[in-house]
Amino acid sequence: MSISTTTAKAEANSMQANATSKGRATVLNFFRRWGTIAVIILTCAGFALASPYFFTPSNFNNILFSMIVSCLVSVGLTFVVIGGSFDLSVGLTVTTSSIVTAFMIPLVGPWLAILVALFAACCIGLVNGLLVTYGRLSGIVVTLGIMFVLGGINIFLTDGYQIAVDYQQEAFRYIGQGKVGFVAFPVIILLVVVAIMHIVSTKTKAGHYITAVGDNPMAAFYSGVKVYNWVILAFVLAALMAGVGGVILTSVSSSAQPVGGEGYLLEAFAAVFLGATVLGKGKPHIFGTLLGVFFIYMVNSGMNMVGFPFAARQLFSGMILILGVGANAMLNREEIHLKFI
Repeated sequence: MSISTTTAKAEANSMQANATSKGRATVLNFFRRWGTIAVIILTCAGFALASPYFFTPSNFNNILFSMIVSCLVSVGLTFVVIGGSFDLSVGLTVTTSSIVTAFMIPLVGPWLAILVALFAACCIGLVNGLLVTYGRLSGIVVTLGIMFVLGGINIFLTDGYQIAVDYQQEAFRYIGQGKVGFVAFPVIILLVVVAIMHIVSTKTKAGHYITAVGDNPMAAFYSGVKVYNWVILAFVLAALMAGVGGVILTSVSSSAQPVGGEGYLLEAFAAVFLGATVLGKGKPHIFGTLLGVFFIYMVNSGMNMVGFPFAARQLFSGMILILGVGANAMLNREEIHLKFI
């Protein structure tokens, strides 16, 4: 065999290997970018085939309505996770703001009561942020402690009973129970708030600096970024979104429950980490979180229609959290893993 023939075969093999490698990279990039959205679409199609009542406008309106509070909590939590920390108190912040709203309405009227509740929520976020930054404490430890503190305060304020809102407060009830056409009014509030938070996250200095702090706080510090201020702002935004959720929850049920918000924490983390895989970003972002919450509630609705028990839905939420974190780790596997808390 001549040298020229050997060289030609080697070049052909090299070209074939390069083509195969490029093909694999193309497929991998496709699944990284569109894999989560494809799973959402396929899951939706599967439930539509299993139940004739699933793929209907009324059902999707019900899904959007049921996910309102959870989505607000998840969007706020997204800022904290982007900033490199965790907030385990967002669920109890929902409950606290709901109780404050119900207590204050008879005293100062609904609109001032809403402002007081949102202010109280922001104070909770401010305390979290100050303890994490200037207090130099772990975000997990601080917010876990605040969670227990809020739980005790909520039980003390309510004596374990719900606080009813007067049914004559029609304007306040419209916030959570009104409709514009066939669309629930709180759904419109949700979409507007999420759009504003998306703009804050992607188009403002606050969003860019929070992202920079989460990516590399030391680099951000030496670049002149006031790291502590932006971490505190992330916690305040998370608490503010939980406060909005608490106000809407009070309006929807016309009452405040002493344990009304605990269930949103797991859903929020599952949505944030699942949403981080949307469009292959590998980092939490508002649009991805919105899709993550929608996916969780869409599957819960489908499982309910098909007849899955509640235990199966709880199992699904836990699996989604694990798979979301795992997929996020796969998208960032080229980074050195140094975060163990």
